[in-house]
Order: sequence, then structure tokens, then C-alpha cells
Amino acid sequence: MTRVIMVALDGLRPDMVDPVATPHLHALGVAGARFSRARSVFPSETRVATPSLITGCRPGGHGLVANTLFDASVAPDRLIRTKLVEDVITLAAGAESPLQRASLAERLAPHGLSFALVSAGTAGAARLLHPAAERLGAFRWNVEDTEGETARRVVESLGATPPAAVPNIARVEFAGRVLLEHVLPQMNPDVALLWLSEPDVSFHWGGLRAEHTRRALKSADAVLGRIMAWRDAQADVKEIAIIVLSDHGHVTGRGKKCLRSELQRAGFRAGTGMAPDVDIVVAPAAAPGMWLRDPALASQVADFLATQDWAGPLLARDPAILAPGRAVPLALLGSAHARSADLVATFAGEEGLDEWGLPGTAPFDAPDVPEGGGMHGGLHRAELATVLVMQGGPFREGALIEEPADLTDIVPTILHLLGIDTAGMEGRPLRGALDATADLPPAEELHDLPGDFVLEAMRAQDGRLYPSARRRR
Repeated sequence: MTRVIMVALDGLRPDMVDPVATPHLHALGVAGARFSRARSVFPSETRVATPSLITGCRPGGHGLVANTLFDASVAPDRLIRTKLVEDVITLAAGAESPLQRASLAERLAPHGLSFALVSAGTAGAARLLHPAAERLGAFRWNVEDTEGETARRVVESLGATPPAAVPNIARVEFAGRVLLEHVLPQMNPDVALLWLSEPDVSFHWGGLRAEHTRRALKSADAVLGRIMAWRDAQADVKEIAIIVLSDHGHVTGRGKKCLRSELQRAGFRAGTGMAPDVDIVVAPAAAPGMWLRDPALASQVADFLATQDWAGPLLARDPAILAPGRAVPLALLGSAHARSADLVATFAGEEGLDEWGLPGTAPFDAPDVPEGGGMHGGLHRAELATVLVMQGGPFREGALIEEPADLTDIVPTILHLLGIDTAGMEGRPLRGALDATADLPPAEELHDLPGDFVLEAMRAQDGRLYPSARRRR
């Protein structure tokens, strides 16, 4: 039976994979099945992407619609920040998880199969990737964990977790050791996921090709190399597949904005929680959400944004709150859910080269990311394009896959390999990675968006739509 090791390099752009920067990942892609049309979900944020990966559903299905969001039913006076475990618990409102679809571990367990998570990301993201770990008696460890039996066992085995830093090399390497020296040899999970926080951390706080960013990416790639070497030394090497992915890409942030402040200057009563003096709750992001006290405010907000040269097309959970053609339905992107913002703003990014020689710049709203730092969350092609490589086991060798894919298709592919039904998932098994005759290129589509913009998208042979990029006409 096939075993699977997934390795996520948070934020890695596929156009940054090459023999010099990422020699091990490049070699894995040459040897295995490399997807040329892999995409993230919208918004292209980590704590939206992680549930999409692990449930095989887009945000409209699993319900985690933004890194930072507002839910008046659980926290009417403030924003929910999903990087924090306590806020993930708050959003769950007494349930085990805020996710409204089963996770990978929950689908494996009835078949006697195990899932283990090792995470160098945030504690909130780890909880979203493996929400049922306690109930299933499964392994979930995150670099921020300091209490509990799992944390104690890791400390006894490997010592204390290094402190966070930029670049986050020490934590990335330690997480690799937890997988290679603790989880794989002692627990032998059927599916394991190692989530590495680089290069995302260094992208945000140093730029896409800063010197320390290059070191961080090299370190993450070296961890992958050690995993490849471990796999190749096993007696059942032919039964162990490695899947490498990124959850989103990055653009260079240029023209930092605060949408809440811009709305306030325009006369709107905007804030970060609903209060007597607040009519619009704004969550900062590359695609900021706006929750309205009164839907009648939507047309005024749309009028204001239409006058701003930094604003891209407006999205809406229910487009009927605006005149026809003024907003894109979030449902088109698979992102409409009861928790979704009434309106979601986007920023008008550009296709040209940044100071690092990479295509893609955009304004952004993120208080802790500096001007010129990497940013993601929107619909720019550099934010949506992701890395996806599948190698070993039954996967094709030396294949460049034309079949479209996004994060929601990865777990259905794993379940298909293990002979487990994928009913209830929106994603589909990526059969093109297994059979050349199933590798069918998509039809290309253009969808008109408000203002001077269009959405590039791919239509798979089974009819599923994969958004690829929002661009100017």
C-alpha cells in the first residue's frame, strides 16, 4: 500500500524553483509529475488554503473564508485572527472545529489509516490542518506548542524548539528533524504532512529575493532533500510517494494602504468590530473584507472604490446588494459562505517586474508587512500560481502535467491512491499524474469583471472552473 509524505513550502512561487535556488525540489520535479497549471484558492491566504487542502473543498464549502474575519455571532466587538488557536476555538463556537467539512485525518481513520502533522507555521493553521487530532489520538505538533503530551515527547526526543526569527531557518530545520527523527521512524504514518514556514516568512519581511530570503529557501529545500534521502533508504521505497506543494504565491507589495483609514477619510464609519459608532467592519488583507451594518451602504462603498486608482474589482457574497455588474459574485471563485464578508475589495496589481526582476506588484493592506515586502491573498497571477509536484509510488515519471489543479485536488488524489471514497469533496483525483491519457489540458476562459479588468480562468474537462488571474483588459 502506498504511503504519502506531503511537504508544504509556504508561499513559494513556482517561477522561483530552479536548480540553483531549490536543487532538491527541482530534481524531484524532473523525476516525477510536475503540474504547470496548479493554483491556490481565493482568498490566497494560508489559513484559507490549509482548510482547502485538508478538506478537499474551497472556502465556500469548508467555511474558513479569510485569515482575519468578522463573525458577529461569536465576537461582535472584534476581528477573529485565525493564526491564534484561541480564535480558531472561538470561531468553532463550541464545536470541535470551525470547518464544515471532514479533514483528511477523519477520512483516513475509519479505514485504520493514520495522519501525522508537523508544522513550522502558526498554531492556528496547525489546528485547522488537523482539527480532530485529540479525538483520533493522532499526532499534531507545531513549533509554538509548549504544553501537552506531544510537546513533551518532542522535547524529550529532540530538545527545545528554537525561537522564531527572520529568516525562520532554525525552526524550519527543527521541524524537519521532528518529522525525520521522531514521526516517520516511530509512528510510521500512512500520510504525513510537514508544513514549512519558509520562504513565506522571509518573503513578507525581507522581499522576494533578499539575501536572507535566498538562504531561507535553500534551507527549506535542504529539508526536502533530507526527506528524499530518507525515503530512498527505506526497504519499501517504491511504495512511498512525496508530494510537494505551496499554498499560494507572492507579489511584491507596492503602495501600502489601510482600507479602514481610507473609508474613514471618505466619511464612512469604519472599524475593526461592530459598535454604536461603526457601520463597516474592515479586516485588513490583500483582499480586505467589509461587513456592513446596513446593506444599503454597499452602493456608497462601491461608488467610493470606483474612484480610487489603487482599487481593483469589488466582490460580493450576495451581488444583489448592488446594481447588476458592479460586483463579482464570490460564488464564481468558490468563496461564498455565510461567514464571508458582504463586500471584498481587491487591489489593482500590475504585471510588470519588481525590483527583484520578478513579475507582479500590488498595493496591500497588512499592518505588520513593510512596504516592499512580499504579499498574497488577492487574485494576481503570481499570488494564485502554486508549486505542485508528485513523485514516487504510482506517479508518472518525468511528466509535465497540463491538467488544471488547485489545493482542493491534492487530498482527493491521495485518497484515490489509498482506495478511499472522495464523496463530499469538491476537489477531484488528479488522474493525469497517474495516467498520461487522463492528462487533459483545460479550456481557457475570460470573465468580464467590473471596471477595466477580466478574470482569466481554466475549465477542466469535467466542467470545474479554476481561476488563474485577474488582470487589466
